Amino acid sequence: MRILIFIGGILIAALGFLVFQQTKDPTLLQGGLTLGGGLIICGVFSLRAKWHGITGAGVLALLGAVRAVPKLGAEPRWFYGAAAVICVMVLISAARCLLAERTRLAVEKLKSE
Repeated sequence: MRILIFIGGILIAALGFLVFQQTKDPTLLQGGLTLGGGLIICGVFSLRAKWHGITGAGVLALLGAVRAVPKLGAEPRWFYGAAAVICVMVLISAARCLLAERTRLAVEKLKSE
């Protein structure tokens, strides 16, 4: 999961640079760097506190997806589409990982009783 968080953050930051080279729009660069940097920070944070970093990445991915999906019709479409796909992948993976941990803890609690 950590690798996916790091890769997603790096890809979104790189998307910000690419779209800035094309459009010269600093708000798209800022958005890409903010979201990508936030995911990278969550990945680094997950090295010490695994579940807090994964939860933070899931929340950031949710925010990124909520922002990117409605703008799929706006230009540049490829930027919003790629950002939405990456965010949804990180969000689904984080949710699955957290649900698996919750199930593991429940089973462990039942076995100890």
